[in-house]
Amino acid sequence: MVNWKVQTLSGNRHFDAGEHAKALAYYQQALWLAHQQLACWHDADEAVAALVVAHHNLADLLVAMALPERAADLLCHIHDCLLATSQSPASPGPLRDAALRHTRSTRTELLAFVRKHGTQDAIQRCLGQCLCQTEPAYQLH
Repeated sequence: MVNWKVQTLSGNRHFDAGEHAKALAYYQQALWLAHQQLACWHDADEAVAALVVAHHNLADLLVAMALPERAADLLCHIHDCLLATSQSPASPGPLRDAALRHTRSTRTELLAFVRKHGTQDAIQRCLGQCLCQTEPAYQLH
């Protein structure tokens, strides 16, 4: 996890400095490290959080690089991955639980993206299958 943090902080510094190409390399490395650590890290919640942060950082960078469609795809990808992990009997219980908890933040990020950048088909599809809806599908009067 230390290497992931180093890559993430380096990416953040370059992003803040407007050095997008350098930030991209660091964020991609952080994402790769987070994927590598997901199944084997001793703290499932920390591992899932690192994966979510890596995706969201990269999505923010893609928006800054005028690539919102790619950012939307990336946000959908992490949300879909967490939903799949949370439902997979092959995933250990703590990982399933952590994945389900973190779908709240990925859903929030998807909704914020829509408010800021408009609707995208991929995001609408992604939100349509979300298990973490906060509003009931119907209300009784």
